[in-house]
Amino acid sequence: MSDETKLVYVCDGGDCTERGSGDIHETLKQHLLEIDPDEEKVRVRRYPCFGGCECGVNVTVAPDRVFYSQVTLADLPDIEKHLLGEGPKVERLTGKVDPEVEDMAFMMLDSPY
Repeated sequence: MSDETKLVYVCDGGDCTERGSGDIHETLKQHLLEIDPDEEKVRVRRYPCFGGCECGVNVTVAPDRVFYSQVTLADLPDIEKHLLGEGPKVERLTGKVDPEVEDMAFMMLDSPY
């Protein structure tokens, strides 16, 4: 994994799962693997819960420190453009979760443990 590789985590908590996070994870992962089969640019993984349950489905992007909320399958093309460096972050999906929740999520993701 290079320093430029983006790590994308799709929430797998109860509320997000009920809102379709499994479909979002699988669709995003499969499409990006078609473009980047060795995961050199983007890696997509599940994450147990970020704590922003009321705003799910939540998706984070590191090292960009972007916290997407209320993500649907229809949002994936715009998110993919951001992940591949072909577009900016998707502003309409940011700023929905309390900033302290976002900071805590990135603190956990940045942890070496």
